[in-house]
Amino acid sequence: MYDSKTLFASVRAVTAACLLVAGAAQAAPVVSISPVSQDLPVGSTTTVDIVVSGLTQPDEAVGGFSLTLGYNDSLLAGVDFSVVPGGAFGAAPDDVSFGFSVPGELDLFVAADENADQATLAGLQGASFVLATVTFEGISAGLSPLLLSNVVLSNWDGSADFDVSSRNGQICVGSNCTVPEPASYALALAALGAAGLARRRPKVVKAV
Repeated sequence: MYDSKTLFASVRAVTAACLLVAGAAQAAPVVSISPVSQDLPVGSTTTVDIVVSGLTQPDEAVGGFSLTLGYNDSLLAGVDFSVVPGGAFGAAPDDVSFGFSVPGELDLFVAADENADQATLAGLQGASFVLATVTFEGISAGLSPLLLSNVVLSNWDGSADFDVSSRNGQICVGSNCTVPEPASYALALAALGAAGLARRRPKVVKAV
């Protein structure tokens, strides 16, 4: 039988372990859409950033990423995109993205400059940086979700992937947009996930 001191010590140890686990979960990097919501007149263009935040350097220096950004192509047209526009992947990143090759999707797959080491990437990236900037044109009135799926962040040399969470966004084209039911988002994400798994490429690992 435990005495009160032993029981208290056990409870304290379990509590500390739970706090450590919770802290680790909270510290995971987040990939998100910025701004999370905006209005766009029909016939006009706008940009959104795909941002990674919550990085702890140098341990979470990012050496590559892949993801799919889904949108309603009856409301939005993908015009252009630029990857790592702030130079956080070094002087010569390797962009092997499929781009807008599939209707309603932007596929991105980028590796950092092979000559950039962990310290260099950590210094360039800090706690957050822009993975990509995407330009859309509004072609018809309605609310288009911007859904992130198949999000992968690799460490500086591509030898491991980080735990990561994602946050979606939306663009209201025209006015009087109706917010879709949560189930609609879930179905769209499931479809994107299935398509992305079929196309997923092997990670880029730097030569040692």
